[in-house]
Amino acid sequence: MAELATGADPEVNQNGFGNEFKEHWPLILALFLIQVFAFGFPTFALPYIYSGATAEFGWTKQQAVLLASFKFYTSAAAALGVGRLLDAIHPKYVIIASALLGAVGMAGFLIADQISIYYALGIILGLSAAGLAVSINVTIGRSFNKSTGTMLGIVLTGTSVAGMLLPLIVVPVMVKIGWRPAMAILSCGIWGVALPAWFFLLHRNRPGANWKRSPLSAAKTGMWSHFNHLAATRDFWFIFIGVFLVAAVDQAIVQNQVLFLQSEKGLNLEMVKWGSALLAGVGIGAKTIFGRIFDKFSIAGIAFCYLFLALSIGLSFSVSGIATMLFFMAMMGIAHAGVMVGGPVLLKNRYGVQNLGLNLGLLTLCSSIGFGSFPPLMASAANKSGSYTSAFIFGIGAVLLATVLLFFLKPRPQVAETPEKQK
Repeated sequence: MAELATGADPEVNQNGFGNEFKEHWPLILALFLIQVFAFGFPTFALPYIYSGATAEFGWTKQQAVLLASFKFYTSAAAALGVGRLLDAIHPKYVIIASALLGAVGMAGFLIADQISIYYALGIILGLSAAGLAVSINVTIGRSFNKSTGTMLGIVLTGTSVAGMLLPLIVVPVMVKIGWRPAMAILSCGIWGVALPAWFFLLHRNRPGANWKRSPLSAAKTGMWSHFNHLAATRDFWFIFIGVFLVAAVDQAIVQNQVLFLQSEKGLNLEMVKWGSALLAGVGIGAKTIFGRIFDKFSIAGIAFCYLFLALSIGLSFSVSGIATMLFFMAMMGIAHAGVMVGGPVLLKNRYGVQNLGLNLGLLTLCSSIGFGSFPPLMASAANKSGSYTSAFIFGIGAVLLATVLLFFLKPRPQVAETPEKQK
């Protein structure tokens, strides 16, 4: 077994972070707002509509949670195409189109009175999520050399802000007017804030708006030949199997958290919303902190994050009231924050920026398959056994396996950060 590599860049320091942030702050702010309203709100809203859908239409838990599968499987199918597209065109066009799709998908719940329409909206949201996830990661990967993890962490705190605010907004709105109109109202954040801010900040006459300062031409290799080249290496399979397992388990917990705490632990929705807000809220700081850890320790830091996730899932067995629920959700929020930042950083540290769009497309494909598979499987296991215990134990084992795989990765080749030398 190889020694766990740090792959850390000795030049990563506070000055490097400060200079890059000063140059690119309009980009970071624009991406942050897109992350809050166009990516975060649709993502965190889904667990809150399942109980409303089952009550209104008589669907089972599994049928309701399958909405997440339609979303994530669509993201998986779209990821490679989006990744290849981003190696050829400016990501700003993909970001705009994806945000618009998300707004349409959220507003569409007004007419979601049949399960076919309900699942179709999952497909629309999946296309939006794939476009945003890959294009935001590509943009940050290309724009920052010394502080990729930190900048990614800052932008991804937008998801945490969304997750913290959304329960406080959506629960009272759902109680008053219903879950479908509430989802439509959430789309106003995209129309009224995210897209206007994106256009305004992108066209500001500041150095930070010129975020295409190191453009990369599209890779000349074909998608299939590039995949075959990566798939011939051991590291590729260890990275992607590990990312698949961790992403799948993490998302399964997130999608089932409300059902778990309500049906198994007997907490009402008013109590649960504070736990969900806490889960997201702690991620605001945790994503930036984990980003700095990953910039400094790389693979070793990501392994620590995975172990923290396994420990956090184990805390679910201790939930017996409000205090223990809040502690469990806080620890899960910290772990979830690290998982969201770790995958793209691991990929860039191992393979560099050449073909970054396609590589991140592969990563999104892998993660999205896990996202789509595990949440309904976990709900199904809970339906059959009457408890989430066995599913959570399986999740802990899967995360520990992913951690072990990191120990087999080769250290990152220490090469100059130029497209010509990245492999």
